[in-house]
Amino acid sequence: MTQSRKNKTNQCIVWPKKAYFIIDDIFAENPSVIHISTRVKLSKAIEEGKVAEIGVVPGGKGRPKKVYALTPVTKTLLNKADQDGISLVDNADKLVHVVTVSSVPSQSTVTPIIQHSTLMK
Repeated sequence: MTQSRKNKTNQCIVWPKKAYFIIDDIFAENPSVIHISTRVKLSKAIEEGKVAEIGVVPGGKGRPKKVYALTPVTKTLLNKADQDGISLVDNADKLVHVVTVSSVPSQSTVTPIIQHSTLMK
């Protein structure tokens, strides 16, 4: 007899529409999903690179709440979070993927092929 999964609902997480969010925002968007399931799906999304942890909300007592953003993370988003008082992670600049775009087309070089018969002489 094979054992079947207890939960076969395959629930999908609806990510908040905000630029960045905390776990409570995810809970609010997905009230029917159990909190532990939401946390597991968040962890998997971080491992897959769909979501990135960008910092923490500084607070008084207790553990600070982590702040997340959907990827790709932009420098503008990090600047906005920093202005809003979010303590960014140490490697926040590494979260931004920079792609160099050039307006000048690349020059390709053509190397002529020497004929085999001229090499034999």
